[in-house]
Amino acid sequence: MQQTLAQTRQALEPSRRENTILRQKLDALARRFFGKKSEQLNAAQLELLLQGLVEKAVSEEKEEPPARPAPRPVCSSSQRIRTPDHLEAVRQVIEPELVQAEPDQWKKIGEEISRRLDYQPGKFFWQETVRPKYVRLSRRELPPGIAPAPAQVADHSLAAPGLLAQILVAKYCDHLPFYRQEQIFQQRPSVFISRQQMVQWTGQSVRLLSAISDFLKRQLRQSGYVQVDETPVRYQDPDLPGRCGQGYLWAASVPGQGVVYEWRVSRAARCLDSLLGAGYQGKLQSDGHSAYPAFVKNKAIELFGCWAHARRGFFEALEQAPKVAGWFLNQIGQMYGWERQLRLSRAGPALRQAHRRGHSRMVVERGHRALHLLRLRSLPQSPMGQAIS
Repeated sequence: MQQTLAQTRQALEPSRRENTILRQKLDALARRFFGKKSEQLNAAQLELLLQGLVEKAVSEEKEEPPARPAPRPVCSSSQRIRTPDHLEAVRQVIEPELVQAEPDQWKKIGEEISRRLDYQPGKFFWQETVRPKYVRLSRRELPPGIAPAPAQVADHSLAAPGLLAQILVAKYCDHLPFYRQEQIFQQRPSVFISRQQMVQWTGQSVRLLSAISDFLKRQLRQSGYVQVDETPVRYQDPDLPGRCGQGYLWAASVPGQGVVYEWRVSRAARCLDSLLGAGYQGKLQSDGHSAYPAFVKNKAIELFGCWAHARRGFFEALEQAPKVAGWFLNQIGQMYGWERQLRLSRAGPALRQAHRRGHSRMVVERGHRALHLLRLRSLPQSPMGQAIS
């Protein structure tokens, strides 16, 4: 150890002496120009000192500079996105409206180019938006004219609407988690998008889509006729280790308009207060679940059932009263057949309404008279009594 320190000290001695001599020469040069008259050097001494400095500078220039490591490439985007170099770029040029109206009065002076990553089924590409800048020839002192930038989901985002739509559809329709989408993109198109970036884009998209959901809910509550149903869905609950909980996906729609979905962990009547609002008035069509009569109680709401649940009761009573229950099933089957023909012929609302008034109405009236007579002959707790009620 002592021998190594001694060798290191010996190697540093020449460089220390050179630095000391160089420092003395620089001090003498400073005194020559900025010192007092009594401390100034004559021209011969100054030339001698400078001769050493010049020779040292020339010798340093002749020496080759030490090799430096190559700088790391700087990525223009975040490390959450990496694309191959050969990715296709599709260019879209947006011209200002004033330039399109008078092209001879404008001169192009530049352009602004923005690039976003877009997606089509099975294909990634760069969507380039070019916005040329123009200046009016007769009024050059005015600011340049340029077309406004197209609206984006989020400012300064590299994701185009096509890519965001693909991520949302794969996540919520195809049930592909983000880590699996990350693997698919990296293995097939060789495009890496981290799952953290997908989560951020999804949050930005959901904030915009929530406005559409709020509009559909307001439209639903203002409608005079609504169809509602709830679908049981098993879900994972961290408070229930080892087993899944029972939840319900409520769906409410207005024919010809959108559908509103809400997730609840129960199917109680209070869920309808959140979906339709406590002050809803109109016609409500649903199945025979007890939550719907409880919701419309003491309200200006007319409750309707559906033929699928009405048919189910007579099907369950088929063993007890095969003739009577079979007759009702036959009548309902005739209406199902007419509706099937209307769907196949792509009939419009007016034709459907006319066909139902001319055919289905008389079947419903005939069945209503038969139910009135059977109600007096059937026990309330029997399968036929349950079907009639």
